[in-house]
Amino acid sequence: MENDRDKVNVMLLVATLVATVTFTAGFTIPGGYNNSDNSDSRQGLATMLAKVTFQEFVICDTIAMYSSITVAVTLLWAQLGNLISMQIALKLALPLLGIALATMSVAFMAGVYLAVSKLGWLAHVVLLMGTTFIFVLVTLFVPLCCLGSSKYQIFRCISYYQFCFMLYAFSYYTDHNVEG
Repeated sequence: MENDRDKVNVMLLVATLVATVTFTAGFTIPGGYNNSDNSDSRQGLATMLAKVTFQEFVICDTIAMYSSITVAVTLLWAQLGNLISMQIALKLALPLLGIALATMSVAFMAGVYLAVSKLGWLAHVVLLMGTTFIFVLVTLFVPLCCLGSSKYQIFRCISYYQFCFMLYAFSYYTDHNVEG
């Protein structure tokens, strides 16, 4: 029970941070706002509203915001319930938190790409770095979601070894970290 409470608290903290960051990003958008002094109908609208990358930023930021809020509310309910409801809430919240983290990363990549898009090589570097990071994030997060949620021992075992392989691939995995 105490271990599950610790998981709930950590995930609640992360979800709250994601919600805070995405909320802030939603109002400090790349490119800023039109603030012309004439009575233009576009006054107050985003300057890059027509760009596809900006629309990607807005969609991903919105998904991350609402996913993290859903995680936070779910985990708040988990704190009030019994052990079974806490475990169910954790199974629901973990994939949603993964979605929030991934879409927040895509929104960040889109925002930075948009800000540096006039300098082609830098924009491509941003895309390459962001895409690589999101691939690593998904590769690490999928086994995390599956490690404790599957009823089948074989699937948990495969997820565990996939995670260990990823750690080994990034040179963080040593024989001293494995408990027999």
